[in-house]
Amino acid sequence: MKKIAVILTILLLATSTLFATGTKEEGTKDVTLSVMWFNDANESDVFMNTIDDYLKANPRIKVDLQVVAYSEYDQKLKMMISGGNPPDVARISTNTLSVVVDSLEPIDGYVADIERVKQEFLPSMVAFATNKDNRLVAYPTEATANGMLVNKTAFDKAGIDLDVVSKTWTWSEWETIVKKVIAANPKMKYGLAVDFTPHRFSTIMYQFNGHFLNADQTAMEFNNKGTIETLNWFKHVHDSGLIPKSVWLGSENPAELFQAGLVAGHIGGSWNINTYNKNIKDFEWKVVNMPKAAINSSVPGGKFVASFKGSANKVEAQKLMAAFSDNAHNEAYCLDTFNLSSRVDATISYPSNSKDFEVFLSELKVTPAYTANEWKNTNLSKVTTYIKEQIVEVLLGNITAQQAVANVDTKGNTYFK
Repeated sequence: MKKIAVILTILLLATSTLFATGTKEEGTKDVTLSVMWFNDANESDVFMNTIDDYLKANPRIKVDLQVVAYSEYDQKLKMMISGGNPPDVARISTNTLSVVVDSLEPIDGYVADIERVKQEFLPSMVAFATNKDNRLVAYPTEATANGMLVNKTAFDKAGIDLDVVSKTWTWSEWETIVKKVIAANPKMKYGLAVDFTPHRFSTIMYQFNGHFLNADQTAMEFNNKGTIETLNWFKHVHDSGLIPKSVWLGSENPAELFQAGLVAGHIGGSWNINTYNKNIKDFEWKVVNMPKAAINSSVPGGKFVASFKGSANKVEAQKLMAAFSDNAHNEAYCLDTFNLSSRVDATISYPSNSKDFEVFLSELKVTPAYTANEWKNTNLSKVTTYIKEQIVEVLLGNITAQQAVANVDTKGNTYFK
């Protein structure tokens, strides 16, 4: 018996040594992670600064950062995935997430407690990052909201106290107020610029109680009273000159119009705070509550980091993403990029514009949950370009709002069959 015990001990020691040697060899192998990124402002630089301590602590890990223009990002990412050569890590927007979700590597196989990880982030962001099998496939980084950024100096010249009127104003009241603002500022031509995206259009649509899908999200239901009312209102403010036609019917950048002082307000995203904080020097601006229609609403969204089922270095990619997404690194990243954090435990003291961030957060708090669920739907993402085209047709006067919503439902429902 003693002889057998000695043999077993020797075998166990040999096995342990073998595994230890294997682990050591694997842990010392140099790995270069391909990371695909896009910028709203300075995010790629801040990302590299944020993970610098991780790379120093793990010298065998290198990062090959590829920054791609957002206008080309989705197409390039989809081509890389379909070609079997996805990046190890990618920054992904909410819109992109719904398109590539089935190609993403689930996180639960790389963490000890996936439920604890989920609880660290805002529920709406976790919902976005969860696939049809209820598996978390991306780490939320920044939360975003749509809202109204305004030229405070222009309102002041018109004798209008923004802090007072914006607490309770409606879209009807906004029209009266903004006409006074334009009249008091000779350089100013328009009342509002709205980004040329269905996402920003939906901000107003939700306020009018409109929606894209039916209640259980099994079919398009763009043909509803609220959406029709929104389309008619949107055409009205374009026709009256309160919104520049050059954005939705041309190629002008609404953010550039706002920065030039040509519009009184901009329906944009929380990421614009960073851009405007750096670029606007000629006037004072601020974020205010959007006017109310039937309800107050924003649209939740955000950015994520994810790896892919076909990526070459999934283990190291997951380790990097986990480190980048922890409390300390996420706070540092969101602070330096001037973004809202997706973490529930984040406490960020911004050097400026704290009140502006608070307004965006307040808008998110009153936003109905179905807005996130709609934008998460992969079938909706397939028809958003067509929705934008139909809105343009309404603005041109080629079709009515009723015809547009009917067309969208017909087209959209082909994806739900």
